[in-house]
Amino acid sequence: MTEVGAGVYAGLRCADCAFSEFVLNEESGMFVGTCSRGYTLADPHVHVSPDRFFAKNPRALVPVTDPYGREYLRTRNICTRFAPREG
Repeated sequence: MTEVGAGVYAGLRCADCAFSEFVLNEESGMFVGTCSRGYTLADPHVHVSPDRFFAKNPRALVPVTDPYGREYLRTRNICTRFAPREG
C-alpha cells in the first residue's frame, strides 16, 4: 500500500480510483458513488441530505466520512489510500 504524497496525485478525484464505483440514476440523471475502502462519498458543496450524495458529474464526489464514521477532514480530493485505475 502506497501513501499519497503531497502533489503526487494533484487533480485526481475518487472517480479516478480503482476502489470507487459510480452508478448513474437514469431517472434523475445524477451519479451516486461508493468506495470499497469504506469512505462515504458526497459533494462537499451540498449540505442537504440525501442531495449531497448525488452529483451530475462523478468527479464532484469526494470522501466526507472515513471508514469509522468520523468526518473526513480533507486536505485534497482523494484519500491517502488512493489507487489509480488500470488503463
